[in-house]
Amino acid sequence: MDNPIGKTGPASRPQFYYDSPTLFNTMKHCINCGDEVADDADICPECGVRQSAQLEGEYRDRGEHEKYCVNCGELIYKQAELCPECGVEQPSTGGVRDSDQIIAGILAVLVGGLGVHKFYQGNMRNGVLYLCFFWTAIPAFLGLIEGILMLLADEQEYEEKWSNGSILGR
Repeated sequence: MDNPIGKTGPASRPQFYYDSPTLFNTMKHCINCGDEVADDADICPECGVRQSAQLEGEYRDRGEHEKYCVNCGELIYKQAELCPECGVEQPSTGGVRDSDQIIAGILAVLVGGLGVHKFYQGNMRNGVLYLCFFWTAIPAFLGLIEGILMLLADEQEYEEKWSNGSILGR
């Protein structure tokens, strides 16, 4: 049976679906992080490295606070907005999480007694609990403390303790 249509692959499909380079094998691996990217992709969506760039070393050679420029492949500081080598603007790193932390903290300080920050964080149960007892001023007191602690927490601490809408980070 030399006919590829007669053969079956792992999912009982004809074998040519798995062997044809033009139909389904259109993925390649990133030159930096090894993640799968589309064959025609110019930039890796995971690490942001231009696939045509020549890198200074391998992925493991860079430090914890370093990344590669999306344009020239130069090793730069992770929080850099512009590459010092080529001047190209870099994609932002984690700006959404920072703004969520700030918004939740401000909501907790300003209207924490009504549980608005709990609703914003997606914890409906605690939001309703705060709303039901707002008249006692206890949720307002808790909201003020939570808001201050959220605003003072670093990103990792916020993710571990506060992002799920728990009461006093527990």
